[in-house]
Amino acid sequence: MAKEWTDASDTIGSIAGGLIPNYHPHLANARMLYLFVSDAGKKGGHELFGRARRVSGFLEWVLNMDFILEISTPKWNELEADARTALVDHLLERCLGEEDEDGSFKWSLREPEVQEFASILDRYGAWHKGLAGFVSVSKRVNLDGFDLEENEAADLNADEGAEETVSAGESGGDPEDDLGV
Repeated sequence: MAKEWTDASDTIGSIAGGLIPNYHPHLANARMLYLFVSDAGKKGGHELFGRARRVSGFLEWVLNMDFILEISTPKWNELEADARTALVDHLLERCLGEEDEDGSFKWSLREPEVQEFASILDRYGAWHKGLAGFVSVSKRVNLDGFDLEENEAADLNADEGAEETVSAGESGGDPEDDLGV
């Protein structure tokens, strides 16, 4: 079955509208398109919850958008309200806006501070400063409601929110990328 996209401005856009002023003021002027997609994409063999995409070039002009936030409908339906908010916030964290000297904004995407395998953390501990900061924060996180076996924790993938820049004529190997969605 082919992927289908639907407008999610009322749901994802509403959540983003509450997050942007408080946590992402640099995105206040960003033109955002919020979409649900019928089938979760995959990266590294793991289903993705969502993607943040930077729209550029011809497609930026045609769509009149700077970013596309795309969330898997099946994954969205598995999440409680607070986890949905966390997912939208996670995708917004990937979107950056920096003001140029002339007052215009330069839009880009960024990677999370930490991407690591649980098995490496288990074997070597927090072996670099970024990972040490992440572990320090994680000690304060409430894990009630999660029943992770040791082997399940090792399989966790830190790359749940893939990102990419989409521009006309550019292909990342996925034919939908040429269409900017």
